[in-house]
Amino acid sequence: MSSTAVEGTQISLAADDFNALEQRVLRMVELVRSEREARAAAEARIQSLEAAAKSLEDSGLNAEQRVLALEARLQEATQKISQLTEQNAQAASNVESFEREREAVRARVEKILKHLEEVSA
Repeated sequence: MSSTAVEGTQISLAADDFNALEQRVLRMVELVRSEREARAAAEARIQSLEAAAKSLEDSGLNAEQRVLALEARLQEATQKISQLTEQNAQAASNVESFEREREAVRARVEKILKHLEEVSA
């Protein structure tokens, strides 16, 4: 074989090797690009999920605080109801007492009126 034919074959093999290597490099570049995009998307998703988790945690704390505040208000309302119930019972007792006194006064007034009628008759 002549040296020109061998060199032509070697150049042809070298060109094929170079093309194959170039294709592999292009595939690797594309793979790295897609991996970077996937990583960026995953990081964005993680940040979104962390923000959502924090929001849920904050709203959970807010809900817990609201529950505690409502429980405190309920306790205050229960105490107020107890006080009002006690005051109502005292008022009812006073009304009964006043009604008895009124009846006693009425009876005395009627008695005095009878005496006055007897005296004036």
